[in-house]
Amino acid sequence: MRKPKLVPFPNLNERGVLLGRRQIDRLEAQGKFPKRVPIGANRVGWVTDEVDDWVSAAIARRSRNLAAQALAERVA
Repeated sequence: MRKPKLVPFPNLNERGVLLGRRQIDRLEAQGKFPKRVPIGANRVGWVTDEVDDWVSAAIARRSRNLAAQALAERVA
């Protein structure tokens, strides 16, 4: 089992998260983005595996939506 690692906000971009801090805050509050982990008094991070899973899920949703759209166009 791999050790969990944390990624700070400035490095989320390197993991494929192309959202700003406010959008991440909104998605997190809605339960649509992984919850942050307090690191220090004014510092937070996110679990890398959870962030990677979120990115993978977003890509999978896009693929499913494209497939459903293609099917609907063929049927119509």
